[in-house]
Amino acid sequence: MGSRNPAGHVAFKDLRILLVGPKRTGKSSTGNTMLGREQVFDTRGGGTSTAASSVTAGHHMTVVDAQGWGSSEEFVPREEKIELLRALDLCGPEGPHAVLLVIPLLDFTAPERRAVERRMEILTSAVWRHTMVLFTLGDLLRRQGCSVQEHIQSGGPDLHWLMGKCRNRYHVLDNKTAIIAQNKSRKQEVSGSKRKQGEAWRRKGGKGAGRKNRGNEADGRKLGYQEQVRELLSKVEDMVQENGEWHFSLHMYQRLEEEWSHREQQLRACLEAEIDKGSVRRKQKTAETKINMEPEEEQRLETEEEEQEGSLRKEQENREECMERKINRGR
Repeated sequence: MGSRNPAGHVAFKDLRILLVGPKRTGKSSTGNTMLGREQVFDTRGGGTSTAASSVTAGHHMTVVDAQGWGSSEEFVPREEKIELLRALDLCGPEGPHAVLLVIPLLDFTAPERRAVERRMEILTSAVWRHTMVLFTLGDLLRRQGCSVQEHIQSGGPDLHWLMGKCRNRYHVLDNKTAIIAQNKSRKQEVSGSKRKQGEAWRRKGGKGAGRKNRGNEADGRKLGYQEQVRELLSKVEDMVQENGEWHFSLHMYQRLEEEWSHREQQLRACLEAEIDKGSVRRKQKTAETKINMEPEEEQRLETEEEEQEGSLRKEQENREECMERKINRGR
């Protein structure tokens, strides 16, 4: 699937990325930025899930922009379920390498957490292994004078829950960094082009200079976007490598869940059969012992049996808890 570069980092030839998240979070704009094209995905919202491919930052990448979901906390509308599963299907039979959950760098509230949780449940809990949070509105950090780490630390329990589910994997997309790249590009060109620009103004009366500046601005924006996309894809590749280069396949994880559920039922059945068999043996032995006993001794034996039954029940509970831990470790 991927090849290692001299630094030991795995470079994947064809990355498939699924963008999910609420409406009006900049999800479609993020997809356009990742593909390096302006209007691949409709940023007006309301459209269906869409897939597009491009070569960006040295990667051949397919991005699927899933339809944004609503704010319903307690249930997921049927239409949203269908669109989410359709978006997953657009990633191909193997599924996406990574799922990017697009969240703006604003307060992440309890209702938003419940809305996210309900949608991700559709893809099973295994999807979190392949999920990274992609923060938009990254320019707010500069305005507020804080780092993303400070924002996360002060974000409250709901944001901390989200970070824990994604194993603290996140990336910040800042659309305003293009201004920095633009300024650097201009400084490099000023010394060599100042005289030529003056001559152009004299010849054309200033015509075309606006187009020149807009071209520089577009180049600067492109440089800024590409740098951010390279950093993002590097993190995505690291996550894929951590997952053993597995794609996220809903059908595969469903089969694994079914197999573990079947194995759990078998283990429980064996445990219950073993306990029942021991109980039958004890009762037979007790009945044989009571035949030649005095009433006082028989009463004492019954009391001991009750205590022993209570001890056995506690032992059974402990063994079941131990079995649950083993099953969870296996998962």
